[in-house]
Amino acid sequence: MGETGGVALFCTDTFLDEYRERIAEIAPDLDVVALRRGDEVADEDIERITIAFFSNDAWPERAAPFFKVALAAQNIRWLHSMSAGVDSPVFAMFLDRGARLTTSSGASAPPIAGTVMLYLLALSRNLPGWLRAQAAHEWSPAPFRDLEGQRLVVIGYGPIGQEVVRLATAFRMDPVVVRRSALGDEPCPVRPLAALADAVSDADAVVVALPLAPETRGIVSAEVIAAMAPHAVFVNVGRGELVDQAALTDALGSARLAGAGLDVFDPEPLPADDALWDLPNVIISPHTSGSSDATTARVAEIFLDNLGRFVRGEPMRNEVTR
Repeated sequence: MGETGGVALFCTDTFLDEYRERIAEIAPDLDVVALRRGDEVADEDIERITIAFFSNDAWPERAAPFFKVALAAQNIRWLHSMSAGVDSPVFAMFLDRGARLTTSSGASAPPIAGTVMLYLLALSRNLPGWLRAQAAHEWSPAPFRDLEGQRLVVIGYGPIGQEVVRLATAFRMDPVVVRRSALGDEPCPVRPLAALADAVSDADAVVVALPLAPETRGIVSAEVIAAMAPHAVFVNVGRGELVDQAALTDALGSARLAGAGLDVFDPEPLPADDALWDLPNVIISPHTSGSSDATTARVAEIFLDNLGRFVRGEPMRNEVTR
């Protein structure tokens, strides 16, 4: 087997136990070096590693030992990551060494988009207020805004943005996509990313689904936040560094924004004394919007598909290029 003879895959013991037979079917000559809890990987095994799979079960507890071994593997030629984003500096280290890097982009799009809709429904119905009333044993009926007809501005149109638009359309919302330029594959109007403040000015809800890159860092600036209407809600499932978090906190705390659903922050974990924790119009989740049981299986399938492509010398899915 041209691409696997005499080489080894590095992965967790958990992944190996579940997918051993599939790996053997795809690459019969591929040896496997497993990361086992509490055990060191022998130097002679590290030398054989040419493929590494950073799977969901390695995050977060086993991330450090995984990358310690993977970075020590001088012969590594390909790393596949369970994440869609590759903004962590560790990934650049592999690219700098000439290794190929692929991601699991698209695997977490369904649960993340579902979480977005959860936020939008909860904020439109004032679920935080209901929960506070329940805790206080107060009967406090009040009307709420329906999602139907609301203008939803989705910033970013990768797999997550596409799934958000699909679900929002099912709720009869009025979606608008913001991306660098229209490509003709969008089922709704498109506005340019260069005019983001104008794009969000008439939104009832804004969803950030962009990856973090040098050109997108801080793109949701104080100016963009100020351009949003006071009745609008804000959702971020991209990266915390995309947003001026201090300006967002100020807008939420002064009722210049109606509410927010936030899954990502800068920094992470969100410090215990951060003002966002105590704002009554904010829903916080600890960067878990994509952490469903089905996501783990989808990530594994993307890796196994790419393993077959690697063996056959075919282009791999979601390859990162500079």
